[in-house]
Amino acid sequence: MNAQLLSLVLIAALVGGTVGGVDGASIVGEVKFTDTPPRLAAVKVTKDQDYCGATLPNDSYLIDPNGGLKNAVVFIEAAPVTTPADPQKLNVIENSGCRYVPRIHAMQKGERLRIRNNDPKLHILHSYLQQKTVFMLSLPFKNTILEATHKIRDAGILKLVCDTHAWMLGYVHVFDHPFFAVTDDKGAFSIANVAPGTYTLKAWHEEAGVRIQEITVLEDGDVRVDFQFSNK
Repeated sequence: MNAQLLSLVLIAALVGGTVGGVDGASIVGEVKFTDTPPRLAAVKVTKDQDYCGATLPNDSYLIDPNGGLKNAVVFIEAAPVTTPADPQKLNVIENSGCRYVPRIHAMQKGERLRIRNNDPKLHILHSYLQQKTVFMLSLPFKNTILEATHKIRDAGILKLVCDTHAWMLGYVHVFDHPFFAVTDDKGAFSIANVAPGTYTLKAWHEEAGVRIQEITVLEDGDVRVDFQFSNK
């Protein structure tokens, strides 16, 4: 293909919003919990109570007064990789108050992941992809910062535990595409720059499970998609 023809193809694709998702539509919506919120027992602290306290709040379900469910991960299943990861984009997971903050995170494979200890206690962050260890980082002091980027080679859900504090739990969703979002305090989400097409959209929650919808994105206008979870 000569240079002039290639330029015309790229211009046409950009106008249609299909290269890198430029000018594509957005998928917007809310994730709701429709039942009475589960009654959650406080998390019992079994070590370093002098700093962590005797108990900690159970953050597995965070539901606002209108039913908005925080920390649900919404994503396109098997989406095309239209936009490469930005290797300079930094994602940070903190050990803060003997909990992982954020508890639920999502990133694109190829971005940076940094772990920071805000506590004056030893934390050993141990991450698993299914049953396989991805990385294990010892953070012995407050303000210790370590990089985990080079250890992440595959997409998937990384489970985070702490080998010194058994109650600590978190998840990092690693995608090989940019079409995902984590719901905010009101359960809202937005996934931008989606090219026209038919997709499988999923919503994942650590306790409530997974919901699936088939959606069609058109060239004009955003797509509204809402998910509902309930007690199992």
